[in-house]
Amino acid sequence: MRFNTFIDSVKFFITRYKSALSGALLIIVSAIIISRISDELHPDRIKDLYPEIVDCDRSKYATAPITARRLMNDKNDIQNIHAQANGLKDIYISNASFVEDSARLASEHILVRLKNNRLYHVKELTHSYPYATPEMADLLNTIGMHFYRKIKEKNLGYYRFLVTSALRTNETQQDLTSRNSNASTQSAHLYGATVDITYKEFYNANTGNIEQNYLVADALRETMLDLREQCLLLVVRERRQAVYHFTVVNCDPAKAPAEQITRKVLEY
Repeated sequence: MRFNTFIDSVKFFITRYKSALSGALLIIVSAIIISRISDELHPDRIKDLYPEIVDCDRSKYATAPITARRLMNDKNDIQNIHAQANGLKDIYISNASFVEDSARLASEHILVRLKNNRLYHVKELTHSYPYATPEMADLLNTIGMHFYRKIKEKNLGYYRFLVTSALRTNETQQDLTSRNSNASTQSAHLYGATVDITYKEFYNANTGNIEQNYLVADALRETMLDLREQCLLLVVRERRQAVYHFTVVNCDPAKAPAEQITRKVLEY
């Protein structure tokens, strides 16, 4: 009897104060959601979710020697020095070993998976994997922004450059060496800090087509020269494969004065 009376009292209370209870529940749920969002946006949490990029004057404080110049003839030996300083410490011998490790490498921000975006597209890669170091991913964004501004200034439309090669394993490199005379057995691509982009064709964002365009190609050439002069990359223009083969130049925070170092979160 007492139990039934208690149930009736609860029902009466809920019926009478239904609006107030709904409001209180809404407040509680909103507070939980806001708390979760605030936690996700906390600086420490952002660092966990996204890689941090360290920047400085790379003409002075790079991880390896570099001299500012407006040329695109940086040979494989100097690109290898920077790739080894800035990329994977242990290269992958087999494709299977890399595939097995790729998810961990991405989750630990050692490598970033490259995907089509508003700045560039990634072609179907046959002898490499669409992964690169966070610094290289940031450099690709920088190239994309400079390239976009140049074609906009020239009123050439809306094009995106195409990534044609990225991280290679020793297995893919050996296979490529037997097919491509430009491919070196000691390739900088093994370290994830080197990428190829074609200067022969581009993705037209307005039509969705892959097109050749001499004026757009010239805008990309100017972009690469500008960034080479700023010591952001080392680059060579390959002719047989019609690509820019380039390696990212990293800032060494141990060399640079603290007040000349900037940090940002990689957007990708």
